[in-house]
Amino acid sequence: MVERHVYDTVTWIDITNPTTDEIREVVSEADIPAEFTKDLTTMVPRSEVIAQKHAIKLTLDFPIVKRTDINHPHEIKFIATKKHFVTIRFEDIEAVHRFSKEFEVSSMIKKSKASTSGAHILMSLLNELYQTMAVKLDYLESKMMDIEEEMFNEREKEMVFEISKVSRRLIAFRQTLYTHESVLRDFHTALTEAFGKQFADAVDRLDSEYVHLRGRLGVLTSVLDDLRNTNDSLVSTKQNEIMKILTIMAFITFPLTLFTSMFGMNTTTTPLVGQRGDFWLILSIMAVVSVAFFAFFRYKKWM
Repeated sequence: MVERHVYDTVTWIDITNPTTDEIREVVSEADIPAEFTKDLTTMVPRSEVIAQKHAIKLTLDFPIVKRTDINHPHEIKFIATKKHFVTIRFEDIEAVHRFSKEFEVSSMIKKSKASTSGAHILMSLLNELYQTMAVKLDYLESKMMDIEEEMFNEREKEMVFEISKVSRRLIAFRQTLYTHESVLRDFHTALTEAFGKQFADAVDRLDSEYVHLRGRLGVLTSVLDDLRNTNDSLVSTKQNEIMKILTIMAFITFPLTLFTSMFGMNTTTTPLVGQRGDFWLILSIMAVVSVAFFAFFRYKKWM
């Protein structure tokens, strides 16, 4: 599917799940260099940036946090020329859709004294996508706050699974985000080569946003590790308490079971048996023994 948006003298062509015919048409319309066209119809397992005069191609992955297929991040290919901006993606991306709705608002485009080019739209969309990644980290942070609250509401067993889910999402987020580091480093040089030094400040701001995201990601990972350790301690403590109670119960009932077995033997000289009130006498002895064991455990602070 191909959608076109026009701002000033620049046409943004947004393609979702491209076909060969659609790519051929867009390549011809936007005069995209042949070096940029080799992988436009398929996803690639790497992020990269290539440039030539007045044209740049950037391929980046963006993490997913709410869906189940978090190991398959969003891939977007960006191609910017003087008069065209092309985005190629393989599924719907909310941030791109939201950006397209606001595209006509002039404040979205950071214009310089020169005419607007595809590079202006590229930088604006990249800023939007990086802000969206920050929102995704906000979502993960809120999930961790919920985990902390539930963890101290006697639901530590359920939180073992929830912590694992958040941890999996943080790992996928980190793996995807870290691929941006080398690309952004090359992107600064490539954008200068393609469109001059006018975008240097914009790229620096993007680098700063990336560093900020990495810092937040590190903090959230550390906090999640602390939550996991705390939750494991709570689960372990509760299990230890249960095992202690079961052990004490077994320790109390074992001698009582032995006691009743002794009086159940078929002998002719069993003491107390046959006397008046023998059942209540034996029951009283068992009760005294139980109370004595209980008092001993309390004295030892075992319960």
